[in-house]
Amino acid sequence: MRTTLISAALLMLLAWPGSSAAQDERLTTITPFVGFYLPTSDLVNNQDLPGLPGPIDPDAVSITQQSGFAFGLRASRTLSGSLWLEAEFQYAISDVKITATRREPLPQDNWTGGGQVITLGANILWEIYRAPFTPFGIHLIGGLAAVNRGGEFFDEKGYFFDEPLEGGTTIGVIAGLGARYGFSGRFGIRLDVRDYISSYSQSVPSGDFDSELQNDIWITGGIEVTL
Repeated sequence: MRTTLISAALLMLLAWPGSSAAQDERLTTITPFVGFYLPTSDLVNNQDLPGLPGPIDPDAVSITQQSGFAFGLRASRTLSGSLWLEAEFQYAISDVKITATRREPLPQDNWTGGGQVITLGANILWEIYRAPFTPFGIHLIGGLAAVNRGGEFFDEKGYFFDEPLEGGTTIGVIAGLGARYGFSGRFGIRLDVRDYISSYSQSVPSGDFDSELQNDIWITGGIEVTL
């Protein structure tokens, strides 16, 4: 399913309509990149367990997505002189930690399980500055994204629960900025900082936690190749 979505997004970019003259002037680039995934908010921030907890169940829990290594692929196509349409796929290796507050004299437990964050985004890039006589530019980015969370943590029931948890997919917005520097006719360096903003609510067998605002920062750098 993810492969199909990525392929469809790339085909849409390459088939973007326009006059034949405009098509000759348009550029298409591909950028493989690596970087860091830096979540700034808890998925669940010290919330009471939904429903009626049993005598040995946690009273309240916090669930935190951890920072991790990220990589992905971005495809871009010019719309006009300073505007570009982009599609991107990102994957972050990101453990998930749960911390439980429990009634005395039970211990206050925590557990960390493996996880990942996968995003598929569509952006408009606006180049706001192009340095004279040098191939250097600064750009702003805005768009929409689907954010999927999953992995061992959810498959292993979050340690405290009786059924596997569903990480789920949410829709959010993207805001960011970046810079490009071309060092040959077809190749360049690109750096980006993006904030994926979304709302997340974790479901457990007894109910749903309240939704929490997520600000996931992705810092990436890669080689941009003009096709």
